[in-house]
Amino acid sequence: MMDTNFWLGLIALTCALYMLKWFQGRRKVTVYRISPASLRRSKEVMLRVLPLVEDGRDCPLDVTSLPWDKATIKGAAKILAYHFWRENQHEELIRIKQCFVSLARFQNRDLDFETCERLLTRERERLVREIDCYLTHASSRKG
Repeated sequence: MMDTNFWLGLIALTCALYMLKWFQGRRKVTVYRISPASLRRSKEVMLRVLPLVEDGRDCPLDVTSLPWDKATIKGAAKILAYHFWRENQHEELIRIKQCFVSLARFQNRDLDFETCERLLTRERERLVREIDCYLTHASSRKG
């Protein structure tokens, strides 16, 4: 069997390496870079989606009326939200956030009305948390 000096040395070395990793990670800053093509594509996506969600109503809509799937639209909204946040365009940022949360309105029409309403409420809460978390982390990375 190995003696205790070996194990103590191994534990001390492991702790030292974890502390070194922690100190290096503290200085690391992530900066998002958005390509012009990505920004242009995101604007195209959102220009097609905004008229669908900015009608002022709150009733469930059919998910098939969306021009793209929700994941594509959410990605475009996140790119534009970050861009508008960086450019200090707060009115546009609020508009994009409302569009992002309004995606919850699009549900499967084959479900009954109560189920659609329940899913809409649950998804809206999840989308609010998701966009708030995204913007919180994006704002801490501004450099």
